[in-house]
Amino acid sequence: MITHLDRDLPWRGFAIPQSAPEVSLAALHADPASGSFLVLVRFPEGWARPGRGHYTCDEEFVVLQGEIEVSGTVFRAGARGWFPAGRERSDSRSTSGAIALAWFSGPAVWVTGSEPDPRRPA
Repeated sequence: MITHLDRDLPWRGFAIPQSAPEVSLAALHADPASGSFLVLVRFPEGWARPGRGHYTCDEEFVVLQGEIEVSGTVFRAGARGWFPAGRERSDSRSTSGAIALAWFSGPAVWVTGSEPDPRRPA
């Protein structure tokens, strides 16, 4: 299935904030009213986002191929990750590359890390 999707979808390059190298995205669905969207993300070998930060919306993903590490947790093929809006994360990477299905609950605005908000649980 992944091989088929890889050939037939319109993949485009995308620079995830504070990361390198560029990933490839294939848009699957977008809701103009809420700004939510569903995408396939192809992380190249060696992709990394070494800093800290968070999105202003919820993010949920399933790793379909390869593995992704976020804040010290490794998500392998078949694993699901969920980060609520505002949840700080750090040191994301995909050493060998990965493909993930990712859903964002609204516009994916990345906020660079700062001191944790003491009112918000970690």
